[in-house]
Amino acid sequence: MRIRRIRKAVFAGIIALTLVLIFARLDAEGAGIKPLFLPVNGIIEICLIMGFVSAIIGLFLRHLEIKNAPRDGQRYLMAKSSMARAIRTAGFAIGLAVVLLLAVTPSLAATLFSDAPQVVQIDPRNREVVTFTSPDPLGVSFVTHATVVVTSGHALVTLTRNGVNVSTVDLNATQRDTLDVEPRMWATSATWSLIFQNQVSNDTYLTFVLEKGVVPTLFSTVPFLLFLYGATETSWWIVLRPVRDRTKSASLSVAANLDEDERVYDGTLQVSNPGPEPDLEPQREIPPATVVASNSRPRNPVSAAPFSIPSAPVSPRPAATAPAEPASPPPRPVARQPETPASLAKKAEGLAAAGNYQDALEAYESALDIDRNYLPALLGRGSCLTRLNRKPEALAAYEGAAALDPKNGNLRQKIEEVRVDVPGLLSRALIASASGNYTQALSLFDDILEVEPSNVNALIGKAVAYRRSGKPQEAVNCLDLVLGVQPNNASALLNRGNILFSEGDLEGALEAFDHLTQLYPNDEEAWAAQGDVLVKMGRDDDALRAYAEALKRSPGDEGIQRHILELQAAKVDDSGIFQELFGIKGIGKARAKALIDAGFKTAEDFAKATAKDLMTVKGITRKLADDLLEHFRASLAEAR
Repeated sequence: MRIRRIRKAVFAGIIALTLVLIFARLDAEGAGIKPLFLPVNGIIEICLIMGFVSAIIGLFLRHLEIKNAPRDGQRYLMAKSSMARAIRTAGFAIGLAVVLLLAVTPSLAATLFSDAPQVVQIDPRNREVVTFTSPDPLGVSFVTHATVVVTSGHALVTLTRNGVNVSTVDLNATQRDTLDVEPRMWATSATWSLIFQNQVSNDTYLTFVLEKGVVPTLFSTVPFLLFLYGATETSWWIVLRPVRDRTKSASLSVAANLDEDERVYDGTLQVSNPGPEPDLEPQREIPPATVVASNSRPRNPVSAAPFSIPSAPVSPRPAATAPAEPASPPPRPVARQPETPASLAKKAEGLAAAGNYQDALEAYESALDIDRNYLPALLGRGSCLTRLNRKPEALAAYEGAAALDPKNGNLRQKIEEVRVDVPGLLSRALIASASGNYTQALSLFDDILEVEPSNVNALIGKAVAYRRSGKPQEAVNCLDLVLGVQPNNASALLNRGNILFSEGDLEGALEAFDHLTQLYPNDEEAWAAQGDVLVKMGRDDDALRAYAEALKRSPGDEGIQRHILELQAAKVDDSGIFQELFGIKGIGKARAKALIDAGFKTAEDFAKATAKDLMTVKGITRKLADDLLEHFRASLAEAR
């Protein structure tokens, strides 16, 4: 109790010190309420550091508690619970640290905070001001750069911080530039402005993007502290393991409503009292009659009669001449009774009450090995299997118990509780698949198929999960099982065709889509997919007819309309610059048409352009722009 009082006092002091350090850190970083700015970066660091200190102190005090526990049984429970908590905490801390240290984590985190590109129109000789704050109110993300692209006109761009000019750039049409805001890390909260001034008498259009980053200490200092915390908890687990193993044999059954500081002892394992302990007090010179009266039973029946001797003091030596009582034999160890189903079930009940369901399950199964019809063991086995999430086996155990006790209403309720909820499992599996947790989704689909092997929805969902997780062949196998049960299943045919198309099997994909359009002629998705395959095969006229059928069913579909326009443009420009563009690696029909629409209609147009000019066209990357310039400049040089 003293240790616990000390721990409460120490932790209260640590909490108070933590609050003081947090307030000091926030004050140093310029935190405020209006406008709200509470950087959590410093709060997280201080909390982790003080948490680590608290963990060290807590482990030391916990060690004292275990060391001063009065019984081995208490030490075993305390060590076991501490080890379980330590391994869970270490696993979580190290796992989180590994996630934060992954190279993709900062970019993914920055993507979550990034803003979409914004378009600004500036009237002639006018100006527009865009104001933003950096960092955000919690200090997690901050603006690193501002990228500005002038699509038409001429603009003077000025970046200010709290009203003070930071940088200025003058941009003409199709030019871009990147302004440094806070490239590495924010200093304090500030108000930034981008001032766009139109320098010409026509409207100016520009696009700007605020690129953001995440505070870097989240991916350096924080993972180091988490690793340190995880290593400490792992070391604590290693230290406690010998204590747990040494005291395990003294740990007996545990009641369900007791905590780790209480014990219930099994009387079958107690050693019986071997008899009165030998008298270790030195013998005194007393009359023989007094010796007889003071013992619980006479040592010798003859010595109980009075002696006729002089009244002189009697020394202890003559008293020793009486026949000595033979020394009592040492206590024999209590013979262990053979295990019975009842004793095994009792031990299993104690293990289950302590949360050790796997060991309890083994004990219940040992009881059933002796008596397959022992009802308490069947019920306990079902309960443990339910706790271990092995519901099909639990259902079998409960049904076996119900066969022995058919009138037990409680058993019927348990059977209903563990029956597989197929609709619920299917819903959870589809949510997991949509969330990207394909391992969990596949496991849930397998649970459904274990109960209903021909469940079409589960097979299709499993195929989609396989496809998304990069296992197309397994997905096709699942869809083939569906088509074996339902040959005209539209979802299975469509998914199968899409998978074969993505894997390059154009003939197989076209066969699936042809069959689908024959069965379901009003399915616009099937017609559009058929058109995609035909385009890939070079059958543009057939693809146009398929897209036209799809457009009849869905007149407002912009994607289908775009495909038709691209094919029609390809036919018009069949002998011009379009075919030359289409022949360059990476330039498809859509990009070729976009380049032509942007004004690049001859080889001279491309040769005179810059990489930045070409990159303003949607879909043209830096590499593609360089390839285009190299191609057309080389072709013009050869022509000369």
